Amino acid sequence: MAKTYNPQLGREHSYPYEHREEERDWHWGMVINTNRCINCNTCTFACKSTWTSGKGEEFMWWMNVETEPYGGYPMGWDMRLLDDIGPGQTVFEAAEDGEQVRGYVAREEEWEYPALGDDQAHGEYPTGDVVESDPSNDEYHDMWQFYLPRLCNHCKNPACLAACPRKAIYKREEDGIVLLDQERCRGYRKCVKACPYHKPMYNPETGISEKPVGCFPRIEDGNVPRCVSSCIGKTRLHGNINRGPDAGPAGGKESAAAGRSPINYLVKSDEKVALPLYPQFGTRPQVFYMPPYHVPPEFLTQMFTPNTDEKRNDWPGSSYEESIRIVQQRAREPSHHVLGILQLFGATTRLIETYRVTETRVKGWDPDGKKVVDIPFDEGLEVREGEQWTNQP
Repeated sequence: MAKTYNPQLGREHSYPYEHREEERDWHWGMVINTNRCINCNTCTFACKSTWTSGKGEEFMWWMNVETEPYGGYPMGWDMRLLDDIGPGQTVFEAAEDGEQVRGYVAREEEWEYPALGDDQAHGEYPTGDVVESDPSNDEYHDMWQFYLPRLCNHCKNPACLAACPRKAIYKREEDGIVLLDQERCRGYRKCVKACPYHKPMYNPETGISEKPVGCFPRIEDGNVPRCVSSCIGKTRLHGNINRGPDAGPAGGKESAAAGRSPINYLVKSDEKVALPLYPQFGTRPQVFYMPPYHVPPEFLTQMFTPNTDEKRNDWPGSSYEESIRIVQQRAREPSHHVLGILQLFGATTRLIETYRVTETRVKGWDPDGKKVVDIPFDEGLEVREGEQWTNQP
């Protein structure tokens, strides 16, 4: 089996296909700020009404929001797989004889409760005085929860692609979106079993599998996916994860900013604040999360780091748990530059290819080099003189 270097793990591991991801100038990516998510599920229904409202797709929630630590769709999807693979192993290295990927097929009843664990908090309600969590002093509430939006990660090492014997799954050359050719699919459900995030799903009416498409028709038109444009909490930013600091101006226009994309900065800069979900699976997921800063780091360490004894990559702390603390602090008290990028979340339905943060404003340009965002850091406050109208007695 071929080897590939995985920067999220800081080491090489096996992967069945030749790796060429870094050659792409443009790759689908997303950053989600969990500190803003309110579990309204507007994204969930926007996705479902767009893509999975047909016959046999009743249980297909390509986009869903889970309440951590108890929610899961399918039930227990993460802990079950983590228990199956060995310490420090990827799903490819833990594959059984005759298989390319270690996975499992969830039972029908595990799909029947998409809202399992909604608003269920960890711990018991405190007695006495209730105080604010103080992460800087390592003080956290015993009672906590947070919301985790989940969608297809359009991985750079897709497990679904590796497992398909029909070669029906492929990555698009132009943007790395992982798609399933339904003409080639025969419904073996190898992809359903292999994906550690359980986003390919089987349609019993058609006898073939389906998987999220990354809203590629919208991407082709220069627009963000439906889950991004519909989010009322402005939790998401979508764009080109591969656009680094040496890239030229957007669209080749001198009037546009050059350099990295905003999501590339949040994920790959020296002050990164967004982390991959369960990178230990080895699939290199391309949805990244700004972790909740009120949750104990030891819980987040198993979700957003390789969670091994030896830290082998460029995470900011001396250990993975310390790295989580640092990233939490960055999310809680963002720098001026990061705060500027946060203003871009939900600011436009157009893809933001490049950006510029100044002392007072933040601007963004789309892939064609057209300016689509130009907003101030601080909104002006206007107080009208004269009688104030009110509906109160």
